[in-house]
Amino acid sequence: MRIIFFLSLFLFSQFSISQDKELLIKKTLYAVDSLSQWTLNDIKTKKFQDFDLQNGIDIGYNKNSAIWCILKIKNYDSLHYKSKWICLNNNNLDSISLYNNKTEKLLGDRTSNISPFIESQAFKLSLKPNEEKTLIFRVKKIVSFANFNFSIENEDTLFQKSNNKIALLSFSLGIVFLVILFNFHLYYFSKEKIYLYYNLYAIVGSIYLMISTHFARNIFFNKFLYFSELRIYSSTILVIVLTLFVTAFLDLRHKEPLKYKIITFLNTINLIVIASTVLLLAVHKNEWLKPFFFAGYCNFTVILFLIFISVLLNLKYNRNAAVYVLIAFTPHIVWGIVTIFSEFKIINHKLSVDWLIYICFYEILMFGYVLTQNYISTFQKNNELNKEIIQEKERTLQSITNTQIRERRNISNIIHDNFGSKIAHILQLIQLKNNDLAKSNIEKLASDIREISHTILPKSLDDGAFISSLESQIPSWNLNLKNITIEIFAYDFPEKIQEQWIYDMYLMSLEIINNALRHGKPNSVIIELYAYPKHYLFQFTDDGIGFDSNATAKGFGLENIEKRVLFYKGTLDINSSKNNGTVIQICIPKRL
Repeated sequence: MRIIFFLSLFLFSQFSISQDKELLIKKTLYAVDSLSQWTLNDIKTKKFQDFDLQNGIDIGYNKNSAIWCILKIKNYDSLHYKSKWICLNNNNLDSISLYNNKTEKLLGDRTSNISPFIESQAFKLSLKPNEEKTLIFRVKKIVSFANFNFSIENEDTLFQKSNNKIALLSFSLGIVFLVILFNFHLYYFSKEKIYLYYNLYAIVGSIYLMISTHFARNIFFNKFLYFSELRIYSSTILVIVLTLFVTAFLDLRHKEPLKYKIITFLNTINLIVIASTVLLLAVHKNEWLKPFFFAGYCNFTVILFLIFISVLLNLKYNRNAAVYVLIAFTPHIVWGIVTIFSEFKIINHKLSVDWLIYICFYEILMFGYVLTQNYISTFQKNNELNKEIIQEKERTLQSITNTQIRERRNISNIIHDNFGSKIAHILQLIQLKNNDLAKSNIEKLASDIREISHTILPKSLDDGAFISSLESQIPSWNLNLKNITIEIFAYDFPEKIQEQWIYDMYLMSLEIINNALRHGKPNSVIIELYAYPKHYLFQFTDDGIGFDSNATAKGFGLENIEKRVLFYKGTLDINSSKNNGTVIQICIPKRL
């Protein structure tokens, strides 16, 4: 992209106007007809002044003025005819009338005639050896800033320059079109609106390039007569869309809301200015357009300044994005400020319109490159994140497998150590025909089986009785513990609750209490259940030895609990410190 940019600079630099050494403009005069009422006969009585061919003429903002120019051209070659082209270097003049031996030729934006060269408005001249001619030009720019200059060119040179310009513009627009397609592709996959903002800017920028260079008129729309207005409006809309893209790129809406609101307000005013000028042109009130032009220029100056300040501030918080915008946007800011100041006559220097073409093409490719790099970086991060998710899923599956193995091992030990020996003893009593004792042992075994089954998963859970299911475990805990009390308190918590997480929450509660009893060495464990309008809160508090929650990693049990809680879109908070006990809170949202 850098190569393309420098190539475009090099090729466009070849379009400078040169003077033929044998066919020269001998003398040039001009006069301004402020009301556009003079005729060809009137100019004989008017006062003309010298025209500076080195700097050209710039009468500034005008309203329906016409500029009359008298050129004396001589062929200094005493042997040969000279066939050359006299060129006006402003393609955006509304009309140019050439009077040569009372023959009128007409070119310009508001005429149906088109110059054969995209490079400039050009008229063909033929002079005999040593012949001198006087040419009269009437140049018209209805409402805008009028400036132009004259030069003499060879036909081959003009064709070469025009063909080079058309080829370069076609190539540049083709590259921009590919970048736009690619960014639509990126938007399809990422769904990020920044790519749509970029494409909008690139499309408007391409339209402006085609209008400003006369590419659109010379190649596509030969009979359209309002390209002067289109050039102004497309450049205005281009700046608006550019600020929209840059503010989105820097995320000013969230990071600097005040500046964002000011820029949005000023852009809204500019849209109103555009609509107002269109209305005034439609009703032919051209004399009222000047304040709207200046209001638009002032707004754009403020907008460019605010964006520039925001970019400098973003160097601290979002360095990469700010640097990209600074590199890409600074040429546009410089061009805008110089153009606005020159129109207000604050400075005398004026930049060529071609510079905006370079800037637009450079910005489009620069931001396209930046967005592509951002997408590639995001894509790589997503790949890494996907790998982490896959690994996390594998760890989760392994954790579930380990939990199942551990629970099955516990059940196996209970069956083997408890039920196995008791069944063997019952069989022995039956063989000894001690039926009464055998019956007593069978009843005791049935009671043990029922108690263990309730311990593993109480039947009351099927009815949603979460509180009673936990309370049923307290006697067995207190029976086997000395000097330890376990208490349950419920606050607005329903007796029965129909939630899909009730079984998991029951098992998590057992896990937390067992961890407290096994590792915390507490004297008291308190379970508190709260019901709020939008969520349930489960709090487990013990007065044990605690641990440093910042320095100690979660064990297998707590990791498994956290994953279950996250599955139900809840939160797990653990607060503990050495010798100060532990508080564990689980918050699970309600189904609303």
